Amino acid sequence: MDYAKKLIALAGSKVTRPEAALIVGMIERTLDAGDGPRAEQGIFQLVKSGRYSTAFNSLALYVNRCSRELSACASATDRASLVRSLLNLQGKLAIAAGSLPADEPPVPAEAPTATEARPTIDEAIIRVYQLKVGRTPVAEEIEIWKNNFRNGLPFHEFFLQMADGEEGRKLKQSRVILPGVSDGEFVQTAFELILGRGAAAWELEAWRMRLEQDKTTRAGVLAELFGTANSFFTSLASQPQHDGLSCWIMGRGHVSVAEWQEKARELRSAQPKPAGPENRYANRFHIKSQPRVLVSALASMYRGAEFIEQFMDNITSQDRFDDYCELIIVDADSPENEYETIKRYLAGHKNINYIRCNYRIGIYDAWNVAAKAARGEYLTNANMDDLRRHDSFELQAAVLDNLPFVDVVYQDLYYTFDPRLTFAEIAAFGFQTALPVITPHNLIKFNSPHNAPMWRKRLHEELGYFDVHYKSAGDYEFWMRCLAAGKKFYKINDAHVVYYQNPKGISTRPDTRGVAESMEIHKTWCRQLIPRDVVMPHDQFVGKLASAGCGFLDGVTRNRYVLAQQALRNAARCRKFPSAEGGSHDQAAC
Repeated sequence: MDYAKKLIALAGSKVTRPEAALIVGMIERTLDAGDGPRAEQGIFQLVKSGRYSTAFNSLALYVNRCSRELSACASATDRASLVRSLLNLQGKLAIAAGSLPADEPPVPAEAPTATEARPTIDEAIIRVYQLKVGRTPVAEEIEIWKNNFRNGLPFHEFFLQMADGEEGRKLKQSRVILPGVSDGEFVQTAFELILGRGAAAWELEAWRMRLEQDKTTRAGVLAELFGTANSFFTSLASQPQHDGLSCWIMGRGHVSVAEWQEKARELRSAQPKPAGPENRYANRFHIKSQPRVLVSALASMYRGAEFIEQFMDNITSQDRFDDYCELIIVDADSPENEYETIKRYLAGHKNINYIRCNYRIGIYDAWNVAAKAARGEYLTNANMDDLRRHDSFELQAAVLDNLPFVDVVYQDLYYTFDPRLTFAEIAAFGFQTALPVITPHNLIKFNSPHNAPMWRKRLHEELGYFDVHYKSAGDYEFWMRCLAAGKKFYKINDAHVVYYQNPKGISTRPDTRGVAESMEIHKTWCRQLIPRDVVMPHDQFVGKLASAGCGFLDGVTRNRYVLAQQALRNAARCRKFPSAEGGSHDQAAC
């Protein structure tokens, strides 16, 4: 402590007024943390910047050391000594900072000259009032405090009393936007109101950490989100209409027609490989049920004449189609007379159900009509311009037949720019998605089961049918519903479906209905899918971990992922190495 006293006496007299104000703020944030963990204040970055005096750097590093020691200190005596030292430094520097105008930021300044005037005690009192209660004291108040100083009141005690008094608490509370909610809940609300969508878990954690480390304020969050929203909506006008010459492959990136054509030239010039057995397609599961209608394929049709022949050939050639499957085609009042083609297949397959509506309906209306007419236990959608491998239905149905805990099964896809190619030819191009195993976090990011999944029909009995309010993202909303209800998704790591990048299809311009609907779905479901642990106040989160008997947790970090990992490791150690005394455990060992 002798070193600390000498440092405070020497460096404290050398810092400039702006530097003194900056250090006073550091001390205040350190003491405000109480017994809890202290946020990182970026002190090392300030020191390394080289913009401040040696006296400032020395005192800043001393405050940082005291902050770390307070976080790790278990002894009340040692803590009291550190707090007294910081209060002494705060009181000394508060006077030096007293004449700094309220709107002047603490920036580096040149070293004080010998003729630079020190602030008077009246100026210091006025400045503390302005900082801590937001007003200027009257003459009688100044005289009262000067009299208290003459009677031995330390200046730092005056500083703390002003901050902790009723006026100080009211001012501090008035400067906080939505003081009754946690930082996480505040960020959720800001995302919904400004960006028009929900906040994902990683976004909540990043913003919450910035707020807790005083790297921004709630007003700063609002300003940044307004800037983001302005940039996003302004850019919509300049986005070109999608021309079908490129596409986004989920998990991979963009692919253009030029890349497709280059790959086609490579394949044409390559030596053909001898055909071998289809070992790659060996199925892990096989259908256990007796032959009956097990799978119902739902197809919505409108202006599908270009693809109807290929579609009917592909679906009716599925393995075990006549034994286990049915095809339900809902004609949404198409004007292209596709029925003339379909009726040829009706004669050879009794398991095709053709339903024509006498007015135009949307795709999710059509799917609902087909789902209600379905006889199978498992449902899948079949798009007119897509392509399935010969064992696609059987592969999906076998998973649901063998794994009763699975509710929805999906898979990676191949993309094609040429619908005339066979499945094997398209697979040779290798333009395949890399979809993740679905969790609430990544389903919020993108719709992994968007093309040709298979699901249990009973999900509609439990959760309802597709919401016809949506024109483009109704299936996405239904998967969100399933996930929120605890339904299980299963990924087949074998791409057996082809997605055709149709240049005549629905536009993928960013301001299309699909983007707007996805944002609306985010706003509806993000709060239900994000755990309460992500948005609750930090002390409540730490208390929850402590109540679970997770042993000692790092009091410095505020990163909840790190704290959760520590708690899990501690719980595993304590379970593996329990203490002999009645099952309690030693924190040091855990």
